[in-house]
Amino acid sequence: MKQIKSIFLLLILSLINFSCKKDINGCTDPTSDNYNIEANVDNGSCDYHGNLTNWYDTTTRDSLLANNIASVTFFVDNEVFQNINPNFIMWSIQPDCSTTTFGNSITMKGTKSKTISITVKASDDSNIVIRNWSQTKTINAGECELYQLIW
Repeated sequence: MKQIKSIFLLLILSLINFSCKKDINGCTDPTSDNYNIEANVDNGSCDYHGNLTNWYDTTTRDSLLANNIASVTFFVDNEVFQNINPNFIMWSIQPDCSTTTFGNSITMKGTKSKTISITVKASDDSNIVIRNWSQTKTINAGECELYQLIW
């Protein structure tokens, strides 16, 4: 009888232990970059990314070169994102965002959508800015956005 009571008590304790799930904080969204399969409490730490592809065509390239532009610098939220030599033609026609691998990833902490500020500076050989472009764009998680530079 004592052995049955011990087994019964062990069984009850095991059931109690298994039925009390511990909270595991983390990202519970499987579409995020940092999904935690073990997490059962979303703590707002999910990271997402979108893609931004900068481009210009031969007409803009020719205008950059005709205006003695030595470098084109793309900034996103005031940080250097991409430097380009204008002798380099990015695309002769608009790229297909879904198939190009030339774009740059935009990381979004805790949100699936982010509005970014894009600034482009075209400079001459002396690093004097000849022309500025500015625009805001919304980047969505898992999507690709194009930014066309036009002179």
